[in-house]
Amino acid sequence: MAISRPDEVYQFSNNLPIEVSYKNTTTYTRCNTYDPRVIAQGNSWHQIVVQHNGKFGGRDSMPEILQVIFEAVEGEELFPVAYRRGVKNDRFLVRNCKAAINKLFEHNLRVQLSDASFVHLQVHFNVGDYKFGQISPHAKLVEALNRLYTCMERVNGVDGILNLCRFNTQMEFCDLVVNLGNCAVFETICNLIYGNDDKFRLVNGLILSDNGITTVTPLKVFAGAEFVVLDLSKNKITSSSRLCRDLSEVKADELLLAGNPITTGNNYPDCLRPIQKNFKLVDGIPIENLSKLYSPLDYEVDINRNGHRVDLNNKKDILKFQQSNDWHAIVIPDSGQEFTKHEIMDYFFITVSPKLSEIYPCYYKFSAGEHQFLVRQCFDQLKHLVDICKMEINVPRLTTIVDKYSALSEIQIDKTLKYYMLMNVRPFIQGQIEPMECIDKALTRRYNGINRQLNLDNFESVEGLENIVINLSSPKILRRVLTQASRKLLTSCVELRLTHNKITNANVSKVLNIMSNLKAIDLGNNWILDLENVKKLSALGLKTLRLDGNPLCTKYSSAGEYVKAVRRLFPELTKLDNIEIQNKGYLSSQKNFLCDVRGYDFVNEFVPRFFKCFDSHDRSSLKELYHRNAIFTFSFKYIVAQMTSQNFKRISKYRENCRNILKISDLSRAHTSIFLGANQIMEVFFQLPSTRHDLLTFNTDTMIYNENMITLTINGVFYDQAPSVMDTDILMSFTRTFVLMPVETKLGILNKAIKYQIVNEQLSIYNPTSQQLKNTFKYFKGECQDDNDAVTVSDKEALLIMFQEVTKLKPLWCTRFLEDAKWNFKKSLLIFLNFCDNKKIPETAFN
Repeated sequence: MAISRPDEVYQFSNNLPIEVSYKNTTTYTRCNTYDPRVIAQGNSWHQIVVQHNGKFGGRDSMPEILQVIFEAVEGEELFPVAYRRGVKNDRFLVRNCKAAINKLFEHNLRVQLSDASFVHLQVHFNVGDYKFGQISPHAKLVEALNRLYTCMERVNGVDGILNLCRFNTQMEFCDLVVNLGNCAVFETICNLIYGNDDKFRLVNGLILSDNGITTVTPLKVFAGAEFVVLDLSKNKITSSSRLCRDLSEVKADELLLAGNPITTGNNYPDCLRPIQKNFKLVDGIPIENLSKLYSPLDYEVDINRNGHRVDLNNKKDILKFQQSNDWHAIVIPDSGQEFTKHEIMDYFFITVSPKLSEIYPCYYKFSAGEHQFLVRQCFDQLKHLVDICKMEINVPRLTTIVDKYSALSEIQIDKTLKYYMLMNVRPFIQGQIEPMECIDKALTRRYNGINRQLNLDNFESVEGLENIVINLSSPKILRRVLTQASRKLLTSCVELRLTHNKITNANVSKVLNIMSNLKAIDLGNNWILDLENVKKLSALGLKTLRLDGNPLCTKYSSAGEYVKAVRRLFPELTKLDNIEIQNKGYLSSQKNFLCDVRGYDFVNEFVPRFFKCFDSHDRSSLKELYHRNAIFTFSFKYIVAQMTSQNFKRISKYRENCRNILKISDLSRAHTSIFLGANQIMEVFFQLPSTRHDLLTFNTDTMIYNENMITLTINGVFYDQAPSVMDTDILMSFTRTFVLMPVETKLGILNKAIKYQIVNEQLSIYNPTSQQLKNTFKYFKGECQDDNDAVTVSDKEALLIMFQEVTKLKPLWCTRFLEDAKWNFKKSLLIFLNFCDNKKIPETAFN
C-alpha cells in the first residue's frame, strides 16, 4: 500500500511537526460564504494565504498584514502558527477559530492596508490533522506565564509585579503570533492569570506596556483586586469612556497611561474623573493633582523651604550641582506683575546663551509676586546665568524688533530684573515632563498626512505644551525640533509652516535635508531681519516660500525690488508670499502686510479676540470694542445657486441689513442701512446667524499704524452655521475693514497702555474663491470639535432616543455608534450608514 507524502512539513524545536497536504482541501477566495461542513472536522489545521503579490517591495510584510487581519477579526480569538513569508504570498496555519474565519469571510476574504489598497486572502480548509504534541497556543501561553511567574519584578519596594511588556516577544512564541491588541486573545491571557489561584495570589501588579492594546475590557476579570501598579503605557487606548467603564472595579496604587492616544486628547486628564478614586497616582502624578496645568510648584515644591538657594552672595555653590538630575527652580521677583509669562520667557531667552545646551522652562507659575519655573539637565546654561549674566535679565525697550542672537541692532535697556535659583527642589520622577517626548507628541498632532503638511505655527500653543516652553526663537531649539521632525517624517512632508514663532534665524537647511520632498516653507510673521538669515534654505530647492510679516520686508521700497532680492537666493521659486511669481519676476500684491512691525502684537491680540467673540453664542461683549459714535456698513454679494428654500431663507438675514448701492431700488435705504453707534451695531450683529471663522486662512493688512489711528483689513472665510442637524453649513468669504482710534492713554501699571475703539467698520460678504474652497477649515474645524465631556448625561439620553428612532437599532448598538463618534450625531449617522453599506450589522442588532 502506497503511503501518501505530505506537500509541506513545518518543523518546530519543541513540538511535533505539522504535515500539510493540499489533496483533500477545500479552497475559498474572493467570496463571503463557505460550506460550514468543511470546518466541522474537529481540530484540523487550516491555512490562510495572504496574496500581496510583492507589493511590500522587500520590506517585512508580516507586521502590517497581521495588524489588519487582527483588526478584521476583532473580538474573536486568533493565533497564527508557523507564519511564513514569501515573495508574492505569506501564509500561516490556524485551528479552532471558526468565529475569526467567519469574520474574514464577512470581509469578502480581503483586508485593507494602511495605503488604502486591498490584499486578498485564500483559505485552505483541512490541510492537516492535529496530533497530540503539536503546537498548542493555549499551552504556549501557560508555559510563558509560568516562566514569568518565577521572575516577577519589584516596584516601589513591593515584589510580585508580573511583567508582560511586549508579551508577543516571549521565547515561547517563536512559532506563534500572540497579539494582545486582539481583545479575545487579551481576555484569554487575563483569564489564565486570574484562574491560576496559586500564582495569582502572589501577583501584586501587572505591566502590560507596549502590547498594542486598544481596549482593557478583559481587565474586568480583576475586579476587586488591588495592585501596586497597573502599567498600560505605550498602547493604543483611545476611548476614555470605555477605559473608565472597564476599570471601574479595578484598583491600583499607580496607573500608567503615558504613550496612549487617550493622553493627547483635549479632555485628558479630566476624562479620568470617574475612576480617580481607584488610583493614588497616574503616571507619577498624585491623583488629586492631576490636571492639564499640574505643576510640582503647586504641590510638591515649597519655594520658601525646598532646595538650596543660589544668588550673587554664594554663586560658587552652583558647582555643587553639576551632576544633578533633579529639578531646579528659577525665581524672578516681579511684585507689581509688570510682565506676562510670554514677556518673561522672551527676555529669559534673550539672556541664555544660544551656544550652550538647550533649556526648556517647565511648570511656570506666578505666585506671591514672583515668576517661578523649573528646569533640569542644563547645568552649563545655569552656570552661564550665574557667572556671565550676574543673575540679571535685561529688559530691552521694544520700540523695534531686535535680533536677539546677533549684534544687528542696538539694544536699549529699559529695566533690569534680578533673580535667584533654588537647586534640587524636587527629584525627577517618571511621568513628569520630558521635552523630547513633548516635542514628538506635538509633531504628531500637527502633521496632516492627507496634505503632507507639518503645521508648527505658533508652536508654543500646541495642545499638550501647556507646562513647557519650547521657544523656537532659540536657533538651537529650532534645530532640535526640526531635526526630530525630519527623522520622524522623512520623505512624507511636503510643506512646513513656521509662522508666529519669533524666529530670527532660519538657516536650518542641514536638518531639513532629510525631508527630501519638502517643497514649501512658510516663515511669515516672524522676527527675521535680513535675507541672510534664510539664505541657506536655498539648498532645499524650494518652490514656495512665505516671508511677509517679517521686518526684512520693510527694507525694500517696492515689491519688485523685494522679489528680485528673494529670487537671487531662491532661483527655483515659483510662489512667494502665497502669490505666483509672474514671468517678469514681480508680485501683484503682498499678503499679511504690516506697515509697522509694532502692529504684530496689536493684530495678534485684536483679531482672535474679536472673531472668537463674534462666533460665540453671546456677541454682546463686542459692544465695548465700538466707539459710541461708531459707523458700520455692510454689503452682501453672495450669489445663490442650487440652494434649498431653507438656506435661501437663512441668507435673507444678511440681505435685510446690507447696503449694496448699485442694487438698491429704494435709494432711501442707502441712508437707513448705515448703522450709527454701538447699540445699533449690536442690534445688527444679534440678527445675523451663528458663524464660525477659520482664523488660519485670514489675510491681514494693516495699512495705517500710528499713535493716532489704526486701519486694519481682514480677508477670510466663515461658515454660516446650520440651525439644525438636518441642514448644512454655508461657506462664505468676507472682507472686514476696521478703523480704530485711541480713546484713553497712559493706562496700566506702567502708564504705557492705550485703549483703542472701532470708529468705522465696513463688512463685505461674497462667494469664496476656488483656492479658499480648497484650503478652508483644514485644521480649525478639527480642533474645534467638542470633546466627550462637553456632552451632558441628559444630552446623551436625548441623542440615544433620536438615534434609535432614526436607525431602529437596539440601545446597545446605538450607544456603540454614538460613543465611536464621541456623541457627534452627524458623525454617528455616517458611521452607521458605512456599516450598512458594508453589511457589517447583524439582523439581531435591530429591534
